[in-house]
Amino acid sequence: MDKVQKFFQFVSNYVSGHRSIAHGSGQMRAQSISIQLSTRERCTAGCKFCISRTTPGTEIEDERAKDECKMDRLHVGLGFAKQTGATHAILTGRADPSQEREEYLIDVIKTARQYLPLVDMHTNGFLFQDGMPKAHVLPKLVEAGLTMITLSIASHDFEQNRDLMLIKKSPADLIQKCRSLGLMVRASLVINKSGVQDTAGILEYIRVLGNLGVQQVVIREVWRPESVGRATQEVVDWNTKNWIDIAPLQKEFTKFGKKKLHGIRIGNPLPWGTPVFLVGGIFDEKSHGVNVTFARCEEANGGSVIKSVVHKPDGHGYRNWDHNGDILY
Repeated sequence: MDKVQKFFQFVSNYVSGHRSIAHGSGQMRAQSISIQLSTRERCTAGCKFCISRTTPGTEIEDERAKDECKMDRLHVGLGFAKQTGATHAILTGRADPSQEREEYLIDVIKTARQYLPLVDMHTNGFLFQDGMPKAHVLPKLVEAGLTMITLSIASHDFEQNRDLMLIKKSPADLIQKCRSLGLMVRASLVINKSGVQDTAGILEYIRVLGNLGVQQVVIREVWRPESVGRATQEVVDWNTKNWIDIAPLQKEFTKFGKKKLHGIRIGNPLPWGTPVFLVGGIFDEKSHGVNVTFARCEEANGGSVIKSVVHKPDGHGYRNWDHNGDILY
């Protein structure tokens, strides 16, 4: 290849790598791609507010069948996500992703890192705790390219956390283990009437987990979708009884941020307008800071901005979890 050909090849590669994808009324952007690793539905925890049980989707006829994502189609999805500007690949599922085969998890992470700089796993972390079957796997996932982990932690009161999630072990040691491996650690908090339910509780959650090493906290609502998947009536009833609107809590944090109370400052908002709060000065380690966001259930993807493209085991990508008709590729 001569110099002229090399130049045109360079230009072609550059343009290809920076071309946006047109969709609807504008150029589509996405923050991340959520990879549903398999059709598995049986989990390692028994969260009373189980998000999986209230997630709409294609029902599987045989729960013993664990269909995984095919790698050729995963390349398509990750390429699509890269073209829309995504920075994160998220390993998730309708059951805890830590249950998947070690070799498969490593392969997915390595593949994702070929396209995107960050790879996250959403997990309750139970199997990664010391003494559990997958404790030895977490360092291998980091070596493969895992960069962050989002731990579902229902309460900073670990006895209450056990009652809400039916996980006996405290997540404290796991948080520190993840930090020692170099992972960024985020905690996912579901607000409800049986657990953390007000700003005082949220601030204490941030303080306690921040002292353990958590660097981000995302605050979610109990999910009450219009249609549900394989939900048990028990979960539906519990969610209905314990639901709390987090909008007023977010407004309180905004007031605190404007007045710089409780160590809260206001950061740059997310692309769809959600405020970001920076918390510091309340931890044992004075330099430690925690990034806090609220995720409301009815918060739709705004226009051409998608929070997360959903890549399912059927090999296709969707705009959200709600309807398979909202297909992207």
